[in-house]
Amino acid sequence: MKLTKKTNLIITSCILVVAIVVGIVTGIEFYDFSNYDTYFYTGNVDEIQKYSQYSPLLKGTVGDSNIYVMHGSENTVALIKAEDAQTYASVESLNNHDGAIVVAVSDSDQMTAASATVTKPVNGLADANQVINAVKSGSATVGILRYEDAKKAVEEDETLAIAQAEVEKVPSLLILGGTHANEPSGQITATLFLENADVQRGTLYITTETNRSAYTHSQPQEASPFYYELETASGSTRTFKFGSRATNTNQQWPNPDIYTHSPSGQQLSSSEVRNINRAYPGSVDGNYTERVAYAITQCVLQNDISMVIDLHEASPEYITINAIVYHQDAGYLAASAQLAMELYVETAADGTFINGVEIKTDASPTELHGLTHRELGDFTNAYVFLAESSNASQGKLRGKFTSDLIITGEDKFYEWADQLGLLYAAPVHINERVARHTITVTSIVDAFNNSGTTRLGENVGQLVINNVPSYVEIYDNGVGYYLHDVE
Repeated sequence: MKLTKKTNLIITSCILVVAIVVGIVTGIEFYDFSNYDTYFYTGNVDEIQKYSQYSPLLKGTVGDSNIYVMHGSENTVALIKAEDAQTYASVESLNNHDGAIVVAVSDSDQMTAASATVTKPVNGLADANQVINAVKSGSATVGILRYEDAKKAVEEDETLAIAQAEVEKVPSLLILGGTHANEPSGQITATLFLENADVQRGTLYITTETNRSAYTHSQPQEASPFYYELETASGSTRTFKFGSRATNTNQQWPNPDIYTHSPSGQQLSSSEVRNINRAYPGSVDGNYTERVAYAITQCVLQNDISMVIDLHEASPEYITINAIVYHQDAGYLAASAQLAMELYVETAADGTFINGVEIKTDASPTELHGLTHRELGDFTNAYVFLAESSNASQGKLRGKFTSDLIITGEDKFYEWADQLGLLYAAPVHINERVARHTITVTSIVDAFNNSGTTRLGENVGQLVINNVPSYVEIYDNGVGYYLHDVE
């Protein structure tokens, strides 16, 4: 049928109107997604640091993410008057100050040990309350006691403060979740620790959005969903964003034809310039991604963090999967964790017998730069690890990309690929991926605790973290059971 010019014009106009409407609707949806904030329960958190404390040029930008800090209740700390906080900002000023020091000698053996590190004469008191009153009254300028008691005192009296000066050397751990915003079990595992961990001794640092910029856009040409949801124990849902592997081009543009890593001079493809896991140790005035990497590196350095565990996911057809990648100095810890996981035996509530959690270990390639396990291992004193689990939504063999795929890992094409022996690990439900990451973290901590010794040979004792669900508990109840309801 021959169409008239008028008919053609009407059809073209209708198509144009539809395109404009679709563009407006999708634009609004993407704007809402880009600006959506994921909320986390922080009732266990003692302080929230910002990346800009370590990388000043990030201040006021979307990537100025949170670092959640939990101090052990049994850590030994110094209580002071808030007005004297600057005076006691270093170990030297604590040891060489002119005022009296009092110690709660009966609280624990740690108190007595702590008093031995103070060069001034020390008066031992019977309990925490007497120490607190001595500082409040001014009869002592420093009181040494448990963090739990000092924190309570500060909460009840704003004239008191906990000194920045280090009294007792304790181990510490940084968990990096959300390095890549399209690898959800990393973020969810970090969230599980954030919302459940009860730190008894040591210090726990957590990031749930390591590269927060990557959570403000999606994967080009992948048709990926913006969100996925997990059901909590109360029956309500928690909404999490499914972002991109790379920093948003709104924060970093243009991409060079070749990305040259600093300081190694390694050359990679253009797209890797926005991959934070190719940007370490970072640069204070480098590109946006390098500034984020610099913040994390400086956090590890300035806080003398003992261990770093970076949580990732990979496609089922990728060789480095269900694995721990470690810096060479952390090899014995990785091997100990691997053995503990493979010897793990439990019976699930449904009768399933869990006979070991299969895991392999790989040493960090010395020639591949920019990754956490290479650069944080080389530029800091931390033991550094990266963990991988199997995620169908990461791969290219899948069918339709849905939020259900992100959660369940179920896909008929991957089932066929698994039957044909084309995969290094079958894709699994997010519950199993989070359970795997959780037992990886706890096994590495247990391995460290066997000696309690840092890379520098310092004996700092054990990192004690309670209330973290086990592999079988997550298997039985699902990870959502351990997530809080948040507004």
